[in-house]
Amino acid sequence: MTAPGWLRWAWLAPATFIVAFLLVPLVSLLARVVTPGTFDYLVDPLPWRVAGLATAQALTSTALALAIGLPMANVLTRYRFPGRRWALALATVPFVLPTVVVALAFRALLGSSLGSGFVIVVLAHAYLNMAVVIRIVGARWSTIDPRVETAARTLGANRWVAFRTVTLPSLGPAIASAAAIVFVFSFTSLGIVLLLGDSSTRTLEALVLRQTSILLDFQGAAVSAAIQAVVVGSVLLWAAKQGTSVASGGTRTFRLIRPRGTARIAVAAVAVVAVLIVLAPVASLVWASVHSSSGWTTAWWSALFGSTTIDAGSTRIGSPLAAMGRSITFALITGLVAAVVGGLAAMSVLAHRLGRAFALATALPLGISAATLGLGTLLAYGRPPLDLRATGLLVPIAHALIAVPLVVAVATPTLRATDSRLVTVAATLGARPSRAWWTGYGPTLRTVMIAAGGLACAVSLGEFGAASFLARADGPTVPLVIARLLGRPGEASFGVAAAMAVVLVIMTTTLVAAVDRGGRRA
Repeated sequence: MTAPGWLRWAWLAPATFIVAFLLVPLVSLLARVVTPGTFDYLVDPLPWRVAGLATAQALTSTALALAIGLPMANVLTRYRFPGRRWALALATVPFVLPTVVVALAFRALLGSSLGSGFVIVVLAHAYLNMAVVIRIVGARWSTIDPRVETAARTLGANRWVAFRTVTLPSLGPAIASAAAIVFVFSFTSLGIVLLLGDSSTRTLEALVLRQTSILLDFQGAAVSAAIQAVVVGSVLLWAAKQGTSVASGGTRTFRLIRPRGTARIAVAAVAVVAVLIVLAPVASLVWASVHSSSGWTTAWWSALFGSTTIDAGSTRIGSPLAAMGRSITFALITGLVAAVVGGLAAMSVLAHRLGRAFALATALPLGISAATLGLGTLLAYGRPPLDLRATGLLVPIAHALIAVPLVVAVATPTLRATDSRLVTVAATLGARPSRAWWTGYGPTLRTVMIAAGGLACAVSLGEFGAASFLARADGPTVPLVIARLLGRPGEASFGVAAAMAVVLVIMTTTLVAAVDRGGRRA
């Protein structure tokens, strides 16, 4: 296939984007770390104490996520029963919910019984990340031949011994990979910790935000972010090696098992519990949005869609309706930028070695925490001589940087799977190189870009970490407004926050469902 000339230069757009908004901020952050005063910050016990607290919390959250997710993975990916596909899709919902929504949902569900602290933070993290365990471990479990375990039981092993000696070793790499990812998500948590945590659940992410926005200690924040980056990088490197082990296993998916006898009861029980675990926090959130101490009410929704602010005292909240409009605007900009940059990166993979290199480089933001990314961007572009924060563009740019890897991950394999002979046929019939290329790849590319842009919009709507650093005080997004409301006492604040969270859930899940439905049709 002869690629059009312009396609050989498509890699320049993602390269410029990565250099400008990832490498330059990281260099700016590194310049703050490597200074004569760095040693004083490194020997300060505060960041190391916080790192220890975050590690303990992340390990506990990971253990609970595995304890909940492994039985669900077994049932939802190996057994056949009515409603299995619906239950599997429902189990993925918590992972796409914004963290502030999950925090608010758990506060509505548990009320003052747990308040805030270690236990409720661990529960919320396990809820958010159980889908990671179900998807990663379940994908591997579905490729294990059930006849091997049956043969072990035929030879005299009981159910537990057969699982421990036959199935568990095959699942080991997938379990380790899922555990590493859950650990990283819990270790770098910000929204859950800020809204539900206390002094026993601090994370380096929250410390960096405090050092930046309250103490104005940018060098201390940079050192804390560097410590977190080392931990996250080490864990992700180990997870990548485990992922290689997973990929080296079998890829054949075996037929679903029809449960018989007592297995039917166990499968039904796990499926029902999985549905209840997913729905209970969301149902509590909806209940809180229409209920007050005096009974049913629509006051919270009236305040939400009114044009007036809901400020009180010295706490500025602003108009919820304006925050929703701002979030939607940021989401549209994010979707457009991420689709264009990610689409060009995926297209350049087909034509140039540098394109393949920079397409791989777009995945780097996935390994960088929101604190590191937000602080670096703030240092590079949040002050003169190049102050982009005043323009309001830093938030959608940071969101696009987070979303571009998703676009590339969606678009690249799809374009590679497209039959290149269509281009050859079009060229043979007299089409110029550009026209021939668009004839072959255009229909697929349009579908993929719309889907990928929708995913990017969903990411932007619920993103909390980078927006906490980069949004202007008078221009908060919906997640930031929810966080401000939860930090203010009063029943009205909680009710309006619940109503905003319900709207955010509807917008996010609608986008994800539309992308999934459109992708299946295409």
